[in-house]
Amino acid sequence: MKRKRFDILPWLGFFEKRILSNYWLTKTVLEHVSPSLLEKLSRRKAFAMHGYAKRHVPAYTSFAGKKKFSSIEEVPETDKNNYIKRFGYEQRCLYGEFPQTGNIEESSGSSGAPTNWIRSLDEEALLFQVAKFEFFYTFDSEHKKYIVLSGWSNGPWSTGLKFCEIIQHFGLVKNATADIDNIIRTMKQLGKKHEYLIAGYPPFLKTLFDSTKISWKDYKIDVLTGGEASSVAWKKYIRARLGNLHAAIISSYGASDIDIGVGFETPFSEFVRELAKNNPKLNEALFQTASNPILFQYNPLMHYIENTKKKDFTITLLDPSVCSPKIKYNLHDNGAQIPYSTVIKTLRTFEAEKLKKYLRKNRTLRLPFLFVNGRVDGTISIGGNNIYPQQISDAIQESSYGKIINRFMIGNSFDAKQNVHFDVHVELQKNQKIQEKMEKELSEAVLSHLLKVNLEYNEYYHNHAANQECLRPLVHLYGFDNEKMFQQQDGKIKNSYIIPSAKKS
Repeated sequence: MKRKRFDILPWLGFFEKRILSNYWLTKTVLEHVSPSLLEKLSRRKAFAMHGYAKRHVPAYTSFAGKKKFSSIEEVPETDKNNYIKRFGYEQRCLYGEFPQTGNIEESSGSSGAPTNWIRSLDEEALLFQVAKFEFFYTFDSEHKKYIVLSGWSNGPWSTGLKFCEIIQHFGLVKNATADIDNIIRTMKQLGKKHEYLIAGYPPFLKTLFDSTKISWKDYKIDVLTGGEASSVAWKKYIRARLGNLHAAIISSYGASDIDIGVGFETPFSEFVRELAKNNPKLNEALFQTASNPILFQYNPLMHYIENTKKKDFTITLLDPSVCSPKIKYNLHDNGAQIPYSTVIKTLRTFEAEKLKKYLRKNRTLRLPFLFVNGRVDGTISIGGNNIYPQQISDAIQESSYGKIINRFMIGNSFDAKQNVHFDVHVELQKNQKIQEKMEKELSEAVLSHLLKVNLEYNEYYHNHAANQECLRPLVHLYGFDNEKMFQQQDGKIKNSYIIPSAKKS
């Protein structure tokens, strides 16, 4: 597909990269810019990207059709089913061709078959600049000499691959993978005088810092995590284990489909989340839920995020150098975008004095917020790996007990020590009795099936022996219609497969 006319988007991308190359200039701009101006620019760029992709990406040309739209709000959503699975890899790239240079990342889909994600070398320039800003801002890393120990999974998975590739430009990185002995041995060999940043999924980090093979309080450690939610209580626990109540523990939000750095926790987003946790009315006003979801801020000039009526959101990549543009792409994560001005207004309604006190001492990035509260399709994340209801259903049906199972639900739970558990709640059919060996045998059946069909889960499970307890599914059996979680679904057309995270008794 040939270029048909001049496009201004590449020039805007060039201009933004120049600004982002200067950390202090970027910080100053984002602390003083009008939030509404950023939102307007984001919306206009998103609509321009729609037109750009329609002209230059064969798959999107076919998807969008001949209908003309007057705004980005009118443009239809894309997702893995209606776009990724419908069109071939090359057809989803600019001009219908793979880039000459770049990399291929991988994710595991609901069927267990991996999906490849094509990245060009050109698009990484902006991602590196954004990552640099987030790294400097959240960890004050411009004034530190970090030794970074990556505890992400090894292999073609997006997080581990991209993390080391990016952070090596801003710190000294070792790809230790999720090997507890490797990380501890490295720290003992390099010594206590250095500042360490350890990255990994929350369950792995919990297992790592529970280890008694090293005195954590003797080292200066900060933490970067992501892949699944971490609670305020979890952070408190980890800081206690590190012996440092002021250790920076920052979560980031992303996906292999989009980018690894869509959103990031900031001091202000952490402040807002903790206020909401202790004030149910504020929590409900911000998140429309009783749970206290993780809260990020994001750059609206790099990602346009639009809320849907289904309590999820779409993301449009605003960098024209991406080789495989995503326009209003829906990951089907439960959550929503919240404008900066809305957050400020809500805080002034419920916690005016605390907000005033915070703003007297701190500047904030005037960026919009994004909260994420799990998956709308019943998917849960275990060790950063997506577990799909269909996978659990297949495992149960293929087991020797398949014919006497009525329904099931999956979820994460946390005990008093912040250990995460992978729970599979199973209801038997009417007049069926629970037998002593059933829970153990069903647990083994689910584990065996997941190891066969979920490639990323398989890799993580076999390479993280110390973390297998939280990765292993635990089946809990109930008699027919005896448990509240199942009774609440009686009469509904569709089953719900996920339960909110909860503490174990």
